[in-house]
Amino acid sequence: MENNKALVLTGLDRKLERHFANITKRNLEDLIIINSYEEEISQGFSSLMRNIILAVYMEKIADIYIIVEKYDKGISIDPEDLYALMEEGGGRVEVIQTLNYIKTFGQKDMMEWLSVPNHPESIIQNNIEFIKKHPLIPRTVKVHGYIVNKDYYYPYQN
Repeated sequence: MENNKALVLTGLDRKLERHFANITKRNLEDLIIINSYEEEISQGFSSLMRNIILAVYMEKIADIYIIVEKYDKGISIDPEDLYALMEEGGGRVEVIQTLNYIKTFGQKDMMEWLSVPNHPESIIQNNIEFIKKHPLIPRTVKVHGYIVNKDYYYPYQN
């Protein structure tokens, strides 16, 4: 008997789940859903990517759906606003400056790394590339991208 489970990588808005059955052509109980604050995979060996890899093998996933919300007005977190929030919340300026100096976060500074992108197309494209090119993901796993609004959804075309 073929396993008909699929993996959905999506944001935190639970209202979007009403589209999942139509997008995946599966019942909700046949979906493994990974919710993440913004759906972007930032590193090939991050905990998010680890969860995807484990789900693929443990649940015998054949299809992965990256479902990203398109905001009507577009949202993003400005690095300067985030910096101010961190300072206000007790974050130490020296630590942030040190992390930026040693480039702990690759090519980006810490605030760019933490800032939320507001381009669903680039999030989907980045995630598809990370998953398809990952050495631990079987080449047989199909990866799909969808952009969802509260009223409609459409497939991402690369």
